[in-house]
Amino acid sequence: MQIDYVAIFLIGFLGSFSHCYGMCGGFVFAYSVKMNKTGHSSLPIRPRAFLPHLMYNGGRIVTYSILGGIFGLLGGSLRYVILNFQSVLLIMAGLFMVFFGLDFGGWLKIVTISAIPGYERLRKLIGMLLTKISNTRIFLYGLVLGFIPCGLVYVALAGAASTGSAGGGIITMFVFGLGTVPALLILGISSNLITAGFRKRILKMTAVFIILFGLITIWKGGVKLSGHEIDHDNHNMESRSFIENSDMIENG
Repeated sequence: MQIDYVAIFLIGFLGSFSHCYGMCGGFVFAYSVKMNKTGHSSLPIRPRAFLPHLMYNGGRIVTYSILGGIFGLLGGSLRYVILNFQSVLLIMAGLFMVFFGLDFGGWLKIVTISAIPGYERLRKLIGMLLTKISNTRIFLYGLVLGFIPCGLVYVALAGAASTGSAGGGIITMFVFGLGTVPALLILGISSNLITAGFRKRILKMTAVFIILFGLITIWKGGVKLSGHEIDHDNHNMESRSFIENSDMIENG
């Protein structure tokens, strides 16, 4: 199944300048402050200063890719229970994206991430990981943080599930993860570059983009579903025509 990887990348890229700053900003600040205290200062900016931030983002992307593979497999398993499962997956994923986009933009309040059971406990557990700073620990930090409940990640996972395969799911989440890197990299290097007003505008833009991508995904699923029905009808007509022609030949 084809999925628009450019759109998935843009959702990660745009969303990271708004939503990810609120969700992951504190975690990035946590290890950045620890780095400064231990002499691993990111300023002045040098090539070596990027390594810890790349390790952190690399850990997140690994987790996202693993989750993408799992959700891709789960989506593919529906082929055994649902007729035209690919079309149904696209429609379901699109509907989820539309509802989340409305929630993301503040136009329809569904549920806040902090209300998810165990979320606050997970935050405290992650805070305990930074007792000592090293590139390996920061990579593991990102690896664990990839499991933080995040609505934006749920949107990407819906896209991963709609691919119907482990490979497609892995690629989808890998591309999404790459999209989130620039904003969090900038945040880790210098938090003063992104203002609150800019984040608010980007958040609304991201919400609209998610809704549009969701509607397009629903449309693709509907077209694919209609195409299956047409192909099925044509197959039946061809079968009946073949049987009728065979009868005529035998009777002749």
